[in-house]
Amino acid sequence: MGREHQSVSPTAGSALIAGSISSALAMHAHERIVHFFMFLFALDACCRRAKATGAADVNAWSAVSPKATHQVDTGFRKTDPAYYDFDETDPKVVDRSAASCRNTDAAHFCNLGLVAGPWQQLAATATGDKLTFYLLEMAKRLAGNTRHLPQRINIGPDRVIDVAHGDLAVMFLKTGKPVVSRANIGDYLARSASDMTDYRAGASKAGLHGLAACCDAYLAVYANGVEPPYFTLSGYVWAECAARAGALDRTLYLD
Repeated sequence: MGREHQSVSPTAGSALIAGSISSALAMHAHERIVHFFMFLFALDACCRRAKATGAADVNAWSAVSPKATHQVDTGFRKTDPAYYDFDETDPKVVDRSAASCRNTDAAHFCNLGLVAGPWQQLAATATGDKLTFYLLEMAKRLAGNTRHLPQRINIGPDRVIDVAHGDLAVMFLKTGKPVVSRANIGDYLARSASDMTDYRAGASKAGLHGLAACCDAYLAVYANGVEPPYFTLSGYVWAECAARAGALDRTLYLD
């Protein structure tokens, strides 16, 4: 199945966010955690709802794709001299503007997606149930959300987290336990930090000190521990379940 592309909303403004690369990556790393777990929540809740209504029996772990199936916005390639070339060897590149790099990608927060068969089953059931439809649309939106980053980061250190997301998504969903938990977030941080540390070591050894400095921005977020992302995620899941007037049992999704 190909990737479903969607243009950024004309009322949302530009996806370009001012600030340095280091500050952009700090936000990006945190938002990747939030999008990952909220996507798992939305997909898990959607599958449970479809089963509860008798419309479809789809396991969430079998419905998740390790590759993005949706994408909001696209990157750009500029020839204007006002834009700079990303220097992967310069550790000070992280001080440059995140919005002014010549080669820029729309980097996914989640980078997961929906397997074609289960997706079609859920979509068919969603036509008859508003909550199933809402949860499926939520999963699609979270799967597709992006922000602009220099291309070299998107295909370098950010790719490390893409791979981790694909592995961890199936692992967390297969347990049948609440996906948003301190234990799962702890496992996420440990895996991401370990993989990013390995990538950083390779980059540094190769003299790619600019990429190594980018890795440091991710690692600083992971070093902050479980509580910051758990605080955000628990509030989101609590609110989603409370708004559904008992249709979503939060104890199934939030530990």
